[in-house]
Amino acid sequence: MITKVETLDKIEVYLKQGSLGVYFQRQEQLYYLNGIVPELIQDQIYQFRVQDQWVYYQKKVMSDLYRVDVQRGITQKQEGEFYPSIYKGKDFDYIYGEEEGEEYLYTVNPETFQIENKLIVEIEAASKGELKPYQRIYKTRNKLFLYDLIKKETLWEFPLEIKTAGDVFLYQDILLVPLENFNLLGLDAHSGKMLWQLEKCFPYHNLDQEKGLLYGFGGQHLQVIDIRQGKKIKEHLFQESKELGITTSSHMNALCGEYLWFTSWRYGQKFGKINLNTYQIEFVYEMKKGEVVQAALDRPKVYQGYIYIRDSEGYLHIYKEE
Repeated sequence: MITKVETLDKIEVYLKQGSLGVYFQRQEQLYYLNGIVPELIQDQIYQFRVQDQWVYYQKKVMSDLYRVDVQRGITQKQEGEFYPSIYKGKDFDYIYGEEEGEEYLYTVNPETFQIENKLIVEIEAASKGELKPYQRIYKTRNKLFLYDLIKKETLWEFPLEIKTAGDVFLYQDILLVPLENFNLLGLDAHSGKMLWQLEKCFPYHNLDQEKGLLYGFGGQHLQVIDIRQGKKIKEHLFQESKELGITTSSHMNALCGEYLWFTSWRYGQKFGKINLNTYQIEFVYEMKKGEVVQAALDRPKVYQGYIYIRDSEGYLHIYKEE
């Protein structure tokens, strides 16, 4: 049974979820949410990021970087002029910053939050994952490449004749590359060589780290891809979608345990979940008149029985599953 338990307003920024719950920013205030009562973490912030149990924030552009573990009540501070991005590595984390006009990449101890090394930034590209310490995969508009930060050497390049679409990311030693033509590539992250290519794939997927599976859901179709095998192991058409009045976008669903949660708003504001063992839609909940304004819905966040759905008007709708 689904019950509406709370509505919060003035949530102007997308919710972000970590291992301890959900976080949001209301104007310049950062909040933590585990249940229905928001807990103020910090006043007067500029922006925030979430990684595992940590929420990172800055009070202004290019400034000191803070991180908070709300469960243990720990706040740590890194002084300097830093960018907001945090990249998780195998042995340490990476952050970017500036000193006297020079850009640096810093390696940070994940336990102490202390800088252990710094390197001058010599490449302009988006980081897409770490193969091994100091070896990171980067993406530009026309290529992907593996770069050794210590040797200052490009280890391989993969030209992109077709632009990427959706999320490029690394799963273990396989780089997943969705393209604008709806093909999905699997590259060997050690060599840059193509392992497999699949046609008619979604640009966005939900990753099951333990099983090595990708779940894509959009419109009325569900896809399940085995990353190691490089093949679709399930394609399912939900014939009941029209009757239920749902149509979804591939970036508006979320994996939680054995379920894939989704939102739909073209034919009324709705959300529901798919059982990934039976490939059945277990329920669709229609947000009743007065419960929600006529607005688009964000990707759902699900944590310990609570469903958090923000709409495009800045209202956060909280439901409880019992």
